[in-house]
Amino acid sequence: MKVCPTCRLRYSDDDFACLVDGAPLQAMTDPRIGSVLGGRYTLEEVLGRGGMGTVYRARQNVGDRVVAVKVLHDRFADDEALRERLEREARSTRQLAHPNIITIFDFGLTPQLVPYLVMELLHGEPLDQPIKRDGAFELDKALMLGLHLSRALARAHDFGVVHRDVKPENVFICSSDDGTRVAKLMDFGIALSPNDRRLTGAGEFLGSPRYMAPERFQARAEVTPASDLYALGMVLYEMVAGTLPFQSQSMAGWVLHHMETMPAELASVRSECPPLLSRLVAELLSKDPGHRPVDAHSVVNTLGTMASEKAKRVRKVSMVSREVPVPDELARIGAWRERARLYQLMVDRVWPDGSQPPQEIQNDLAELHGALGRLEALRAEAQRLEEAVTKEDARVEADRERLVHAVDTLAGELSQARAKTRQQGGSPGIARDHLERYRTCLARVIQLDAIHGSTPTPTALEALRETTAAYADWLNASAPSPTRDLQFQLDALRQRIAGLERDSRAGQEGRKQQLRANADERAQLEQRVLRLSRSLGEALRPFPQTRDLFRKMRGGTMRAIG
Repeated sequence: MKVCPTCRLRYSDDDFACLVDGAPLQAMTDPRIGSVLGGRYTLEEVLGRGGMGTVYRARQNVGDRVVAVKVLHDRFADDEALRERLEREARSTRQLAHPNIITIFDFGLTPQLVPYLVMELLHGEPLDQPIKRDGAFELDKALMLGLHLSRALARAHDFGVVHRDVKPENVFICSSDDGTRVAKLMDFGIALSPNDRRLTGAGEFLGSPRYMAPERFQARAEVTPASDLYALGMVLYEMVAGTLPFQSQSMAGWVLHHMETMPAELASVRSECPPLLSRLVAELLSKDPGHRPVDAHSVVNTLGTMASEKAKRVRKVSMVSREVPVPDELARIGAWRERARLYQLMVDRVWPDGSQPPQEIQNDLAELHGALGRLEALRAEAQRLEEAVTKEDARVEADRERLVHAVDTLAGELSQARAKTRQQGGSPGIARDHLERYRTCLARVIQLDAIHGSTPTPTALEALRETTAAYADWLNASAPSPTRDLQFQLDALRQRIAGLERDSRAGQEGRKQQLRANADERAQLEQRVLRLSRSLGEALRPFPQTRDLFRKMRGGTMRAIG
């Protein structure tokens, strides 16, 4: 098979140039090039291949938006768990909608039932590349990228999503409109929400051992946002020091380091490192999750006190514009219409004055006109459906942005309340410790009372005072906290956003099914138009009366084969 590099129309191996635009045809290096996924996205070229799948540059057929499409390998077509994981990535990432998180536009299945994701197309490189190439970053750059990642994790955690695989390979560095570097957190494929643990089996862990928190290696350990914060600490350490705090050649070695080895403080590795940054990274890399910062918002605030105003500015990356314009489908249909008109002129010349051409030519010409009419009607229907999908997406996005603003406000207040609660010794873990101490002291008082009877000895009085103090500490630590009310409000907002997405998805699926059927019929019709055009060309080319019209086809926008 061959494909036109301009309009992506497919041809047989015997063809040499595109009938529509005259471009020399190219051999297809990937069977998916030129195909349309979901009735909306035409795959144009391969951007990269990996162990899980292939990433393509694609064009949204209506609106001409350029996107990236990640298609899993065919061998995963029957993997229900992986399909569910990709669909969860799409849902999780869509609702997060943050400048430092890659945007997911769509999710679907190929005709072979292979999952694919449609996401924004970015220019840049993964964070691991400049780390390998440049070593330690300038401090302000490291602070800026650390801020971006902290903000991304704060948004994810506010929505109850734990990434579980924060590492430089999953951070993409691209440019904003003013050329400043922007970090985008990617690959939420193994992200975990609190209510979704089905995709991880007993004793199984997912992620990169170089950046994984020590609790991730423990049986039955709960995966929490604190695990992401540990991985963030590893990435920050690597950007500032130019190397990870631990080195190992084996999985077992990494596990032992994370669980037992205390990393050297950043200030001792890089002398110009601010003490506050060194302390922050040390807290992030605490072995005990309870000793890490209360949440990612706290990390954002701490990094913000050290970063420059330029580094603290929130920047968005605009959509990548198309470098080479691609003919609109309507323009291509117009080119086919012009070709059909020229074929009709040829027939009128060769068989003038009411003489009848061969029935096969009449049939082909009539079918060509009919197919083009149907193509135009289908294209108009696709335009209407796509506009309806786009309008609904815009409505949901506007409602989501309004609710997300409220989430950001509540999350900031919740972060401050968490810090205050921890400072006052009121965390659940500390409350349990106080309760256990009270029970121990009370048991001692009861024992002493049994030994000495009603005689109040100094030892018994001291034990009673300790018991009273432990009880007071427990009451103070377990008192109702503002964090509970704020968390309740935050959960309610998250549920509203999830419901918004769910209701919209139900309505959109019907339109997308129509788009898929529409695109399939258009593709079949255009291949039929190509065969009819080739058949008419072969039948009419031998007649000398047609030579100037064939030359006209070869000029301008339509240069025929041969």
